[in-house]
This record gives sequence, structure tokens and C-alpha cells, in this order.
Amino acid sequence: MSLARRGLYVAFAGMGATAAAIPALLPSIERAVGAPVLTAVPALFGGLLVGVLASSPVLRRAHPLRVAAIGCLVQAVALGAAALAGTAATFVIFAALAGFGFGLTEAAGSVAAKSVARSSTTAILTALTGTVAVAAALTPLLVAAAAGSDQPGLILIVVAGLQVAAGAVLLTAGRGAPAAGSPSADSAAPGHRTRALRRTSLIALLPLAIALPLYVGVETVFAGWSAVIPAELLHLDPAAAALGTSAFWALMAAGRFTSSAVLRRGLAPRRALVIALIAAAMLLGIAALTAPVVPVLGLVAIAAAVVALAPTYAIVIGLALDRLDDIEAAHATGVLVACGAVGGTFVPALVLLVTDQPAGSVTFAVTAALCLAIAGLSAVGVRRVRPATTESRIA
Repeated sequence: MSLARRGLYVAFAGMGATAAAIPALLPSIERAVGAPVLTAVPALFGGLLVGVLASSPVLRRAHPLRVAAIGCLVQAVALGAAALAGTAATFVIFAALAGFGFGLTEAAGSVAAKSVARSSTTAILTALTGTVAVAAALTPLLVAAAAGSDQPGLILIVVAGLQVAAGAVLLTAGRGAPAAGSPSADSAAPGHRTRALRRTSLIALLPLAIALPLYVGVETVFAGWSAVIPAELLHLDPAAAALGTSAFWALMAAGRFTSSAVLRRGLAPRRALVIALIAAAMLLGIAALTAPVVPVLGLVAIAAAVVALAPTYAIVIGLALDRLDDIEAAHATGVLVACGAVGGTFVPALVLLVTDQPAGSVTFAVTAALCLAIAGLSAVGVRRVRPATTESRIA
């Protein structure tokens, strides 16, 4: 495995740890600072959106491995500072900064994955996002093991160390490499052609750009309420229900690594995606019917649906990047990831407008319908954008 690939795996593990550590530590941090810090979670995702949007112009001037490394180091600084925060306001501010670094790493890491992929970008992205899920599943267990500690921020220090290691490896791997949009990367890419390609690529990728926020929204529903849903269905106490978050990410990891193995064996990514989404929709439909009367069966159906949904994000991004040259990939990734981040906000809000019961049948019915919509959008052929011409074909 190349140094760049190793660095990406460590970086994505760090992203998973960051995404899980801050939410999991909120009760401990609130007790330590004596004030509520619930706004740290929206601050984290707000920072992520800003980081993703900032990545697009940066990736035109710097190699994605170096941008990903900078994102890791920004996360490290933010997490270390958050661990030492003495007030709720400073903790929230550093959570937002950690999100900013997360956004840089996610966008740049996705572009870098295209350059180090042995064949299809979808396979490596699925494995990388599986690494995110594994780290996110393990981190709450570390938080639980450290429960009652007088220094809850030590977990953040550990995660910051992981980010420093990832940043160091990525900087070493990216040393001397040209920027994705530099002349040395594509000396035959004049400005007017690049602009034309950008317009063509964004139009061609429109179905995927719509599918992505819908999926991220569905994932956010189950990730955000991964403790609430089992608590309401099984009447668990808060401590036991919190393990639902680890269970959710463990299921995501299982789905992503299984998908990566299947894709490596030759199954077409688009076909795998549509089959998985239809299966998820059927399972969530079963959950909508059974959860009110047989809660355990409903939870089993939800768990299976999460496994089926798990690789969607990576496959959608991979399908998009496989149809772009390196220059266009740098431009389009920020747009796609930003679309996803927006979906993580509006879809859960939509569900809450329809129902105030996270574990109710309506929630599962709405998410099942969204899965069918995503499947339809994913089935639409996406034209390939060629470096030398805007001529395309149906994939």
C-alpha cells in the first residue's frame, strides 16, 4: 500500500473519531464547564460546510494530499484547544474550527482518493468511509470507558494525536506533487476549456448532486437519532440507549466494507447502489409497519436498512469523480460534498415537520420514500466529461 493510501486511511479514521468524539463528550463537557454545550454539534457541521466550500478554490492551487493534511492539522489544533476549553462558548468555537478542518480533509481526501485508486474511485472511497464508520463506532466506547473521569477532554487529545499523525503522513506523501489544477498537472487545459468543462460536468452530474443531499439527510436521521430510536422502541435508559450510536456506526462499517469487497469482485457500482437502495426502502417500509407492534422486529429491519444504505455516499461521490478528469474533480467535489452537508440539515427538519416521533412509523415511511427517490436519481445515466472535449457518453 502506498504512503498516500496509508495517509488517507489514517485521515479518514481521524474524521470518524472527530465526528463521534464531540457529540459523545457533550454530557461530560457540560458537567465540566457547568453550562450547556448542545450547540457544539450544529457548530461542528456548520464548520464542516464552510470547510467544504473553502476547499474548492484551495484545491485549484494545492495538491489534494497537502490540503487534506492541512485539514487534519486544523482538526488537531481545534480538538486540543477544545479539550482545554474552560467555558461553553470556547468549546463551541473550537468545535466549529474542528468542523472546518474536517470539511477540508473530506473534500481533499475524496479528490486524492481518485488519484490513488487502482481502478474505480468508488471502491477506495467505500473502504475509506468504512474506516470513518469503524472509528466513529469505537470512539463512543472510549468515551463510555472514561465516564466519570475528571478530565473528559483527554479523549480529544488522543484524537488530536491521530490527526497529527495523519497530517504528517499526508504531507510526506504529497511533497513535491503538483496541484490538481496546475499547468504541470494538465498543461493542455486552457482557462476557457476548463470553464466549459466545469459547466458541462455540473450539468451532467445534476442527478447525483440531487441524490447526495437526500441520502445524507436520511443517514443523518438515523445517525442523529441512533440513541433516541432504540430508547423509545425498547424503553431503554439513557446509558444503554447511548450504545445505539456505536451500533449504528458498526452497522455502517459492515455495510461499507462489504460493499467495497463486492465492488472489487466486479459488480458495477451503479447496479450495486440501486439494488441496495431498493432493499433499504423495502426494509424501512417493513419497519414502518412492524415497529409500533413488534419493536424488536422493527429495529432489526432498521439495522438491515442501515447496512444497505451504508455505501451510498461513497458510491455516489465515486460515480461522479470517475466521470471527471483531475481538474474537474477538484472543482466538483466541493460542490457535491456541500450539497450533502445541506441535506443533513433540511431532511431531518422535514421529518420533524411531518412528525414529532423519531421512532414513529411516519419517520420510517418518509425515509423509505426518500430511498426510492435516491434510487431513481442514481439510475439516471451520467455523461462522462472528457479532458479534451465536452463529448460524452451514457455510462
